[in-house]
Amino acid sequence: MPRFEKFFHALWRYEPFPWQSMLAERVAKVGGKWPQWIDLPTASGKTACIDIAVYALAAQADCSVSERTAPRRIWFVVDRRIVVDEAYERACQIADKLRKAKDGSLLKIVAERLRKLSGLGKDARPLATARLRGGVLKDDGWARIPSQPALITSTVDQLGSNLLFRSYAHGQKTAPIFAGLAANDSILFLDEAHCSRPFAQTLEAIQKFKGEKWAEKPIRNPFAFVEMSATPGNQLKEKVFPRNGDEKEAALRHDLLRKRIEVSKRVELHEIKKSGKAKNGDSLIEKAVELVEEELKESKLPLKIALIVNRVATAERLAKELRKNKNKSGEKVKDRTNVVLLTGRFRPYERDVLVKKWKPYLKASAAETPEKPILFVSTQCIEVGADFSFDLMITECASLDALRQRFGRVNRLVEGNESHVSAVLIRAEDLGNKASDPIYGEAKKNTWKFLWKGRSENNATENGKAKKAEQNFGISAMDEFIEENIDNLESCLAPSSDAPILLPAHLDMLCQTHPVPHPAPDVDLFLHGKDRGAPEARIIWRADLNNENEESRKQWPEIIAACPPTSLETLSVPLFRLRQWLKTSKVKDDLGDVEGLAPEDDEENGKTEEQQNRHFLRWRGRKKEKKGEDPSTAVLENPKEIAPGDLVVVPADYGIDGLGHSFLEESEREGVGKERLDIWEAIQKEAGKAPALRLTSAIEQVKAHPQIREFLVWIKSEEPNDKEIRERIEELKDWQPAEEEDDLPEHVLNFLKENKIQKIERHPSGGVILFGKVASFDREEDDLFADEDDLASASQRSVPLENHLEQVACVAEKLAKHCLPKEFSPALFNTAGQWHDAGKLDERFQLYLRNGDDLADFGESLAKSNRIPGSPQRRSDIRESAGLPEHFRHEMLSLQLAERFAQFSEEERDLILHLIASHHGCARPFAPVCKDENLPAVWGTVNECPVNLGEKERQNLIPPHRLDSGVSERFWRLTRRYGWWGLAYLESVLRLADWRASRNPKKPHE
Repeated sequence: MPRFEKFFHALWRYEPFPWQSMLAERVAKVGGKWPQWIDLPTASGKTACIDIAVYALAAQADCSVSERTAPRRIWFVVDRRIVVDEAYERACQIADKLRKAKDGSLLKIVAERLRKLSGLGKDARPLATARLRGGVLKDDGWARIPSQPALITSTVDQLGSNLLFRSYAHGQKTAPIFAGLAANDSILFLDEAHCSRPFAQTLEAIQKFKGEKWAEKPIRNPFAFVEMSATPGNQLKEKVFPRNGDEKEAALRHDLLRKRIEVSKRVELHEIKKSGKAKNGDSLIEKAVELVEEELKESKLPLKIALIVNRVATAERLAKELRKNKNKSGEKVKDRTNVVLLTGRFRPYERDVLVKKWKPYLKASAAETPEKPILFVSTQCIEVGADFSFDLMITECASLDALRQRFGRVNRLVEGNESHVSAVLIRAEDLGNKASDPIYGEAKKNTWKFLWKGRSENNATENGKAKKAEQNFGISAMDEFIEENIDNLESCLAPSSDAPILLPAHLDMLCQTHPVPHPAPDVDLFLHGKDRGAPEARIIWRADLNNENEESRKQWPEIIAACPPTSLETLSVPLFRLRQWLKTSKVKDDLGDVEGLAPEDDEENGKTEEQQNRHFLRWRGRKKEKKGEDPSTAVLENPKEIAPGDLVVVPADYGIDGLGHSFLEESEREGVGKERLDIWEAIQKEAGKAPALRLTSAIEQVKAHPQIREFLVWIKSEEPNDKEIRERIEELKDWQPAEEEDDLPEHVLNFLKENKIQKIERHPSGGVILFGKVASFDREEDDLFADEDDLASASQRSVPLENHLEQVACVAEKLAKHCLPKEFSPALFNTAGQWHDAGKLDERFQLYLRNGDDLADFGESLAKSNRIPGSPQRRSDIRESAGLPEHFRHEMLSLQLAERFAQFSEEERDLILHLIASHHGCARPFAPVCKDENLPAVWGTVNECPVNLGEKERQNLIPPHRLDSGVSERFWRLTRRYGWWGLAYLESVLRLADWRASRNPKKPHE
């Protein structure tokens, strides 16, 4: 392997900082270990740790799993609503450059070594990338193949819930997969760790419980977590990089880095007294607008000014005041400037549109010069992860650590000798004896007193409205000032509670994922601490949900199943606030923009005279069979039935006020068209999915146009086939409206002009859904694990059982060889793969796969059907007609057949049988209760082994759900043998092999 400096230069075309090279040399060698804490100031390039981790992994690609100390899954974790996830963007750039590397280049060498680790061949992607965060529904590309090297950026909630078997973004049947992958062969970078102390404590416990003291045969693969912050705790001084002294001096010995550290950042301190004449009733907003006007008046250049406040509602009001403010000439500020509002209350699609527009002007390096000044209004979400740079900042006072993060965005890359004068504002009433901030506690008040105490004395003034002084927030200057003047630094830092002590008893409860025990530990406490932590849920708006009556609401699950939710349209909000909002439309959004924020008041305080308990759809995937049978996906009225991480879908008529705001409404801040909240069509292409168009009378904007209305009437009355619909659509393209009629809606016309219809589906409420061609499979966001029934073929053609069993066996064997230590025989996974679907030999199941057609050709047993209907009721009817009992699980019959006919050693017996029983998420620890009193004879061949379950054998079978079946005892034996996360990792190898074979069915040995 070439040296890290050459790899880094090949990626970015400039040299790394000394500390980056030093750390890379340390961790890339075999046996090299990461430090527990990286202590570096802002703007020192800490995100490059993911570059170093990729380099180290490639350097150790020839090592066995047990020898390798460089993990294959690289996580970058932050505890904020990140506006611009620079780590994710960097990860995508690295992955893309490695994928496109030319033969003979240095990057090609690294890419080939990473491909070698995955075992997927020369055409495989070297690195997978993913972003797991609030507002992203599911980004599972990193989890498709356990051997795949991956760069994953995540919030504390998403990674933490994965690690603790309660994945907020997935169902409980798939939670063990994500727990196993997150806790094995992974390195976790916890950025700005001082914001996430409870989670760091939980990670320390997880690291301990993965050790040999807690498992008889632990799976030996690399696992580590690294905390990154400029304020390490005293207990970690020996595990910090770089250490104070010669090492730190050498690490920071770089002219540009020293310049960034030593640059001066002058900041005025303004204490603002309450004024009854203040605009919007807030003197702080009035002062901020006044300071902006002064800067605009004095500066001849178009400035980039950041205005950062502590509450979402304050940010909204400030942006509104800036837009309508007038100078003495009567000219509105919005006509002279660009006012940009950006908080964590935007949906990802709208946030991306906004960032794409303004990032060229705000990015720290090579920024373009705007034509007009930019007033960037934001919240805490800008503190961490956003590589923006401003000429000056006007910020509301916060804790000392938060303020230092904010001012790290001022003159970030030192483009001048000294930045403009910024300002910190505080309301006088926030300094009272009884004042305590809900986000920062006493730290906000203590920070102000500390800064005021050390102010520039000759600059301090006081008048009837405000007190003013000056400080220096340059990195070096503030470090020196803190060291000389503060006795109790902790009192000025944002409060952080401790996590509960994670005990083995907690893990025994958490690892039970099907069924989940009740009561169960509250995962949120282990992520955000005992005194803080509001779990989040997600919400989507759809215009085709008719809320007129109960009958129309029954269609909601089918409507959303036909148009599945997509990450870019989801808004992540605190769960308690969502519950309040569903009770009443009059909810004041006075929260901060910090993940895990505790509620300021009891949920019941959200009641008003407009109490209403609005209906909503809790979406947890497609309902399986009978309506009302599945308790997960359901139309509900009680907001308390929403759990952390749940996805809620509501009619667009409900609006967005009180939960967030929409970029699409920025031109009309007084309101947004209800249907414009539904952006499903708009984001299909951005999500990598097939372009789509709904033509249904449920959407007023569509129904309002006469040509479409006529088309919908024709479909309803004539019930045409797909060919006839395609012909009629072609006529729509050429339709010419009369003078008094409107033309087709723009999005309808664009779709018809730009796309050839590939697929037509019926909309459950009437009309059709048209699909074009998928532009890029690489970007497609699949719900990989939604089809728990495992019935339909992804290739839309039936798949013979013999082929499927052999393909799964081959893939599982290959994955085991690349993912697991040598003590785990790949042949064991081959055997499990050969038998995992043997239960599908049941003649009733074969009839089910053939849609109940008893006249169909039964000459070849099937593993997958090419035509399982999507309707839950139709599927239920077919199951009943085929004679399959309710809750029948083919994997449990596979388990019983393997027990009697498979050939394996006693040492392998427990693991093989458990892998078969759990390959759809059951048997952790119990099998579903299924009364099967009419099990027919089962006959077939598996891996050249005759299977003949005759009448006598059938009578002697013990139902898997019985306590004496051995299913639960086997689960606990294996949990003690391999550990909580070790067993989950072993399960993931077979489960993901099954998924891969189902997704890409092939003939044997292809």
